[in-house]
Amino acid sequence: MTAQAQTSALRDFRRGPWRRAAGLLCAIALVQLHLPAAFMGGDLVAPASATTYVSNSMVVLVLPAKKGEATKAAALERLLGRQVRRLEQVRAFNLSPVPGAEDAEKAAKLVEEALRALLVRTPKRATERLAAAKKLLDKDAGAGSQRLWARLFKALGLVALSRNQLVPARDMLLRSLTLFPKQTEEEYVAYGAQARELFKAVLKARASAPTGDLIIGSAAKGAEVWVDGIARGNAPTKLEELPAGDHRVMLRRSGYAAVRKFVRVLPGKAVTVDDKLKPASFHTDLVNGLKVLSSNFSQPSVVQDRIRELRNELGTDQILVLRASFPKGKTAMKGYFLAADGAFRKVKVDLPRDEHYMDKAAEFLATTAGAKLGSDPDKRPLDERKSVVVAAKKRASAADTYIDPNAQLFLDDKATEDKLTSKWWFWAAVGGGVAVVGTVVALLVSGGPEGPQGATGTVKVNLHKAGN
Repeated sequence: MTAQAQTSALRDFRRGPWRRAAGLLCAIALVQLHLPAAFMGGDLVAPASATTYVSNSMVVLVLPAKKGEATKAAALERLLGRQVRRLEQVRAFNLSPVPGAEDAEKAAKLVEEALRALLVRTPKRATERLAAAKKLLDKDAGAGSQRLWARLFKALGLVALSRNQLVPARDMLLRSLTLFPKQTEEEYVAYGAQARELFKAVLKARASAPTGDLIIGSAAKGAEVWVDGIARGNAPTKLEELPAGDHRVMLRRSGYAAVRKFVRVLPGKAVTVDDKLKPASFHTDLVNGLKVLSSNFSQPSVVQDRIRELRNELGTDQILVLRASFPKGKTAMKGYFLAADGAFRKVKVDLPRDEHYMDKAAEFLATTAGAKLGSDPDKRPLDERKSVVVAAKKRASAADTYIDPNAQLFLDDKATEDKLTSKWWFWAAVGGGVAVVGTVVALLVSGGPEGPQGATGTVKVNLHKAGN
């Protein structure tokens, strides 16, 4: 073939059906490559974008203005430290570190994946995630807060329920409710009617469950006592009439490593916990730093230098040092703040001790740190997924309820769906079917000018059975 003939053939190929076929194949290939990635990313049209998120740690230190107010200052320090968690893009530096924090974060993600798997009815996947989470938490007895363990037990109970193992499901749910008793039926609706009924049964049984006592000994004298995430005073102390079962107990004090463990309260008996706290790695630096700050509080230059040193020794980004006094009806605080960018300034605030005390304290911290104030994490439900049990013949609108975008909503069909015969589209379908059948019958009967040929019969439409 000559060069001119080859050029002519190539031109015909480009103009002919081969060009269109090749273009179609390329388009199909591009769609196959891009669509899965788009769906997996959760966005079909928007391009991927990287989000920069800066999170600075912050520690709050409170010094008493008078010697007799050391206990009140320690309580205020604890309160402000918990309010730091409400600040967006700010992490609370833990003055009483808990072992296993990194493993707990990984386990929390696995438990969340397990709960999502249960929503879409894949218990096998949930079991795998829960086994991995349990393996991480078992590395250290202190790993995982009461919230994390309550979520883990809830997920284990739902897995057992999916396999019709009612006794293990009940036991796991009871352990979850013991650790986090504020759970509601609303948090179980999305997991199906059986989960909701199990929750109500366990909640009823727990209300009449036996109780026991918990004694915290003097080995950790002065330490804060937390049971299931609730502050219960200082050691030594005795807590009476706790529901029998496993409770998450934590003993903590600034400058010491916290003790966090499960303690089983026995019916009608008293159980004693007498653990001693060990100094944290930064204990000596913290104690010496507080002494210097306390004796030189009225000298900003000395305080500034010591706060900068203390920031490096602790490994935090921001430090707020306050001296507090407690006159009648209010808390008076003044002190110094060292920001993450190195800026140093004085701060001062008086907080009336009224019903808005906690919110005012959080607002003061937000203003000081230049951060936005978010919701209180202590008020979050155990499971963020919410649904609504809707009355028969009535559906909730999107404005009436929050639906988790990551979860599929399951409702009890028997309780929420109207009868099939009440649907307009049902009768439209029936009418359309009757019309089609009638047309076919008419054509068979008419058969043209020669009259009907072949077998004839009757078509019967049973509307009652169609409605079932």
